[in-house]
Amino acid sequence: MHLRHVRTLMSIAALALTVAGCGGGDDDNDGGSTGPSTSSAIDVRDNSYSPSATTVPVGTTVTWTWRGQAAHDVTFSSTEHSEVRTSGTYQRQFTTAGTFDYHCTIHGSAMSGRVTVQ
Repeated sequence: MHLRHVRTLMSIAALALTVAGCGGGDDDNDGGSTGPSTSSAIDVRDNSYSPSATTVPVGTTVTWTWRGQAAHDVTFSSTEHSEVRTSGTYQRQFTTAGTFDYHCTIHGSAMSGRVTVQ
């Protein structure tokens, strides 16, 4: 095998290990509807928030509950954020209308969500 082929194979193997190390899919697809969510409960799974977008009324407290094994956080563009953790809950009360985007600082935009408050 040429050195170039060995390097290519090693790069592919390293990429595969990196992707696998980000967790697996905690794929608890409950077969729910495809319509918009109005839930105030959000699961923090391995590499996703479920639901990833929800709409709630002003004054609602939203609770994120860690259900996976990988470490994640919930970080808004404001100064509000959770700790990086693998279990537990984080709550935020939304007292004004608006759109509030959040993400995991470990996984960036690949793991993001939105709370719309009306």
